[in-house]
Amino acid sequence: MNELFFSEKLYRIQKEVRDFLINELEPIKNDINRENKIPLSFFRKMGKYGMIGPLIPKKHDGTELGMIAHCMITEEISKINVSASVTRTPCILDGYLLNRHGNEEQKEKYLGKIASGEKICSICVTEENAGSNVAGLKSTARKEGDIYILNGSKKFITNAGIADYYFIWCITNKNVNPRNGMSVFLVGKDTPGLIIENPYGLMGINGVYNGILKFENMEISNENLIGEEGNGFQSLMETFNVERITLSSECNGISMAALEDSKAYAKKRVQFDKPISKFQIIRFKIAEMAIKLQAARLLTYSAAQLAEMNKNITKEASMAKAFSSKSAVEITSEAVQIHGGDGYTDNYSVERYMRDAKFFMIGGGTSEIQNLVIAREELK
Repeated sequence: MNELFFSEKLYRIQKEVRDFLINELEPIKNDINRENKIPLSFFRKMGKYGMIGPLIPKKHDGTELGMIAHCMITEEISKINVSASVTRTPCILDGYLLNRHGNEEQKEKYLGKIASGEKICSICVTEENAGSNVAGLKSTARKEGDIYILNGSKKFITNAGIADYYFIWCITNKNVNPRNGMSVFLVGKDTPGLIIENPYGLMGINGVYNGILKFENMEISNENLIGEEGNGFQSLMETFNVERITLSSECNGISMAALEDSKAYAKKRVQFDKPISKFQIIRFKIAEMAIKLQAARLLTYSAAQLAEMNKNITKEASMAKAFSSKSAVEITSEAVQIHGGDGYTDNYSVERYMRDAKFFMIGGGTSEIQNLVIAREELK
């Protein structure tokens, strides 16, 4: 399938990425899962190696490799430990947002630090009563002279506590439809009034920092407004499309690992005097897993190709996200089943794949929301 989308250059980059990850991520993948912590030193190495800058221009220290390369890199990271990719994702999204909607001064000031891994990002949208309904945000930013005063809170925020830059969406005009009265601000981690809590653990994606943000009369310079005031909803919808493609690639990376582990286990596991890979029921499981993975990757890479052609990918990105996440849950569940009792222990990675996969049917927009988006686009 790769031949449909990969150039010779991309194949070379894929090998380089794999070599880097085998040396740097493979040795610590189980430590991340066990200790529930990703070494920030590894994150910095990803940045220095160019793995955070595929959607950032070269003039701002990115690699400018494009969306197809981004999907490939994301898959490769996720095959080994998807938590490392999930930590990277907000930096990809905020870098994309800033490059698309920031002014030249903001790009010059921030993009290079994001692309190099020097600064970690967080994307801050979800609230206690505004998850799927983004337009229901209650956090506010009131303009007073040359500053905005932010009040409110955010929930389920990736990289809460380790991020340097928090991109926070707030309502700046309560008198219009929220879709026309929402704005986004870049907030530094040391800003007075920013309170960060990490009150809960997660079922999967061990190692990912996740928590609550609160801001009480937090003063932000108008220089930290990204894009025009009131344009935050539109810029967020663009960013969501990139997020959906990214999360689809993370799902596909998990599925690829689950399939490969299952094939290897089925060939070596002997029951009734022969490898279980010889049994038809196992072979059918492997075939179904492979079909679902192929379809998920085709949806994802075709959406990425359309993005590189500057096409509207709202429907295609949602299709990729909905199908890839569902497939990942099904593929990893079958991987555990093929491993039998071994699959239910932490001696094998398939139990981690299964826990991690479920996140993607919820995070980044639930599967139900993706289906609503798809139906809306189909019925236009």
